[in-house]
Amino acid sequence: MSNPEEDREPIQSDQGPDEGQATGNLQVYKAHITKKLNKSVKVRSDDPEMRVLSEAFKPYQKTVQPHTVVLHGKPGVGKSALARSIILDWAQNKLCRDISYAFLFSSKDRKWTEKSSLAHLISREWPGSQAPVTEIMSKPERLLFVMDDFDSLESALLQEDMRLCKDWEDERPIYIVLYSLLKKALLPKSFILITTTDAGLQKLKSMLVSPLYILVEGLSLTMRKQVVLKNIIDDHRKNQVICSVIGNHWLAEQCQVPSVCLLVCEALKIQEELGERRTPVFQTLTSLYATLVFHQLTPREPSQSCLSQEERGTLMGLCRMAAEGVWSKKSVFYDDDLQTYGLKESEISALFRMNILQVDRSAKRCYVFFHVSLQDFCAALHYVLEGLGKSNQYFCLTKNLRSLTELKQTHFNTHLDGMKRFLFGLMNKDTMRTLEVLLGCSLSPDVKKVLQHWVSVLGQQANATNLTDVLDAFHYLFESQDEEFVCSSLTSFQGVGIVVNQRMDLAVSSYCLQHCQSLETLWVDVRGVLSMEMNIELCPVIHQPTHGKPHITEFWEDFCSVLGTHPKLKHLDLGSSILNEWAMKILCMKLRNPACKVQSVTFKNAEITSGLQYLWMTLISNQNLRHLHLGNILMKEDDIKLACIALRHPKCSLETLRLDSCALTADCYVMLSKLLLSTTSLKFLSLAGNKVTEESMRWLSDALSSSRCGLQKLILDSCDLTPVSCHILASALFSNRTLTHLCLSNNSLRTEEVRRLCQFMRLQECAVQQLILNQCNLTRDTYGFLALMLSHNGKLTHLGLTMNPVEDSGMKLLCDGIKEPTCHLQELDLVDCQLTEDCCADLASVIATKQHLKSLDLGSNDLGDRGVIALCKGLKESGTSLERLGLEACGLTSDCCEELSLALSCNSCLVSLNLLRNDFCTSGMLKLCSAFLHPSSNLWKIGLWKQQYYAEVRRQLEKVQLTKSHMLIDDDWYSFNEDDRNWWRN
Repeated sequence: MSNPEEDREPIQSDQGPDEGQATGNLQVYKAHITKKLNKSVKVRSDDPEMRVLSEAFKPYQKTVQPHTVVLHGKPGVGKSALARSIILDWAQNKLCRDISYAFLFSSKDRKWTEKSSLAHLISREWPGSQAPVTEIMSKPERLLFVMDDFDSLESALLQEDMRLCKDWEDERPIYIVLYSLLKKALLPKSFILITTTDAGLQKLKSMLVSPLYILVEGLSLTMRKQVVLKNIIDDHRKNQVICSVIGNHWLAEQCQVPSVCLLVCEALKIQEELGERRTPVFQTLTSLYATLVFHQLTPREPSQSCLSQEERGTLMGLCRMAAEGVWSKKSVFYDDDLQTYGLKESEISALFRMNILQVDRSAKRCYVFFHVSLQDFCAALHYVLEGLGKSNQYFCLTKNLRSLTELKQTHFNTHLDGMKRFLFGLMNKDTMRTLEVLLGCSLSPDVKKVLQHWVSVLGQQANATNLTDVLDAFHYLFESQDEEFVCSSLTSFQGVGIVVNQRMDLAVSSYCLQHCQSLETLWVDVRGVLSMEMNIELCPVIHQPTHGKPHITEFWEDFCSVLGTHPKLKHLDLGSSILNEWAMKILCMKLRNPACKVQSVTFKNAEITSGLQYLWMTLISNQNLRHLHLGNILMKEDDIKLACIALRHPKCSLETLRLDSCALTADCYVMLSKLLLSTTSLKFLSLAGNKVTEESMRWLSDALSSSRCGLQKLILDSCDLTPVSCHILASALFSNRTLTHLCLSNNSLRTEEVRRLCQFMRLQECAVQQLILNQCNLTRDTYGFLALMLSHNGKLTHLGLTMNPVEDSGMKLLCDGIKEPTCHLQELDLVDCQLTEDCCADLASVIATKQHLKSLDLGSNDLGDRGVIALCKGLKESGTSLERLGLEACGLTSDCCEELSLALSCNSCLVSLNLLRNDFCTSGMLKLCSAFLHPSSNLWKIGLWKQQYYAEVRRQLEKVQLTKSHMLIDDDWYSFNEDDRNWWRN
């Protein structure tokens, strides 16, 4: 290729042409644009996006006119065509008449890394040798610059030197010139139109000033149906195709892109020709592309049954080029790229019976895949073919392509998602067999093993895994449609959490969950997908059967059938789900299956009121069911009546009932109090968030003081208790011998109520082990009573005082009580208790000497560096047994990191440490990373927000996790092993 520096024409310093000459220049330029774009642009002026664009560029609008407009949407959906149509309509005087000059910059026409000035870029677009640059630049408020394909520019913007240029004659790399336009450092009054994919949109948002965003949606659902069914005559076949293609939400979404829709149609046509009329319930894009691409691959010699070595080399070179492009966000290739990978256009055309590469024979000849998804498919195919490339000389010449291991670690790089999905899809054994026949050789199973390991690790780290990652993995596995591969990949999954937003999410989750044979816990948030009306509205083209069940009903039945096929499944959480009556009926029917072993069901914040009647019967039919959470569900008195009838039934085994914020009435408390006297199974009752009047408290206290009451855990959090109510409760507790857990948080407790409660707690007969008094407005006098109680109570193991004004004086009293030999306290929560560094010496003494103390949470207290340095003295002592320390938002800086690192390096007991929301610099974090890696450290749960730190720190944290694979570094510290600690919340 020629040197762009040598090709550049010098710009003449024009002397400001007169008006006639300027008009002539403009007309010549507009004619040039019209000739250049007229054939390539096919956009109707009545398209909705075109109408919005027309309005955006109209002058004298009532609203503020945007100077930057962003067209975003899926690759290939028509953004570039829209952008070019704006330029063409301007040239033909149909649009933007107040714009003097409009220029198109496209990645197909130039490489962003070349050096140029804005003046040179404009000259390149100008017909002839000289552009009236001075005239053009004289009115920047009347200029329009169109930047097509921001995604290709984005990778160049990762360079270290990103100094902006402000002079249109300043020669810089093109990406700097365009970046300066975007940031309004260069010609701030000019107008800019940008095209980008949805993936590139997030990066672009941080660069723009007051932009207008326009989503380009592509083909409507009705149009997609028409295109897909165009050549299909048989009605049965039509229905099959509609269900398998349009019914597959993800595939139907991809068909918004006209070129993808055409590829799908071609694949369906090939299936028809090959006699594959028995279409599966769901097609996948991989299976369709595999049918299309493998069928189009043809050996040059008719006598050959498989590709020759040279043809295999061409295929591998093409796939490697595609993969390199995906990694670097490159979709436009040039002759020198083909040469790098040992490719020739003629050989590619001979190998495929389709134009897999589209050729743009403009000034700078370039190549693009027919659609970016086809590039993703070829990129995925590269990893499958990788083992065959050792004999190809061009593989040695090209730079090392990133490995599958690196691909696994790219959670935030959404541009790799398509390649990942196709990679999993290619693991289908029938697809692999077809490919092996085509190649005439066996393929290595290594890729399949690596992918299985990826998913397996995701299952092993369930607590630290993002819900989106799990659902993405399910979609990837579903793409394979290979049960053996899916089953072996999901062996490690004991807990699964997913959010179901689409019908396809439901189908995919059902398919994968059936293969999670080790499943013990299932958390699923089902949004509005179970509404019949919504499903008809979302997918009106799907023929709903007049006989039998609607498709959505079948999907939900398949999903719920998991409850009866997994004997290890014990916990089901449907919190925040929206379940109508028929959905609840099906769910409860599956819960009543004798094979269902589920013990715990949660409906917190769910919309299930229309189907509650089916739930009460389930409590009697399923004797495995032990725990039921109905928090934030408005309960009628009839519902409580039916619940109490079910709970009294001899076959009901329910032990835990949570009725948090259920708007209980006085009559509800009467029924519940009578229930406590007539059931032996119920051990845990939560009434949090319900108003408990003095009269209602008398009913509850009568039950609690009776020897017939076997309740062990009671939650009265946020019940608006009055002093009289507290006095009634405290009096009842003197007669109670079974209550082990009591939560009174978020009720104002006066000194007298606390004194009375502590008096009860000091009794030998008191069974309370966990006492939660968070945010009870405790006064200074109360801490003396609490300290006295601690010194005389050997049964209390957990005390929660979070968000009370304990202060340093109260902390000293509590420490004196904890130090007593009779105190066996194991867990102490003191979050946001107005503590300072002055109490840390007392706390350090407790840490060093009390072997019973396992957990101490001091988050949101202004301890500062000196306070933590004092605590470190306790952590270094051999007598400490502390396992869990919370220091979130304690005002820490790097000044304490030296001492904290030393303490962590010599402490083998601490397993969980929260350091979130502190201000550590790079040097301090590197010291902490060194401590995390120390052989003596047994830390395996660390609260840190990794994105807060520079790349050097993030790399060290990744090294820590690679070296100690069991370690979790996450910003969700409280998710670890909290079921017992936070019994009043969970």
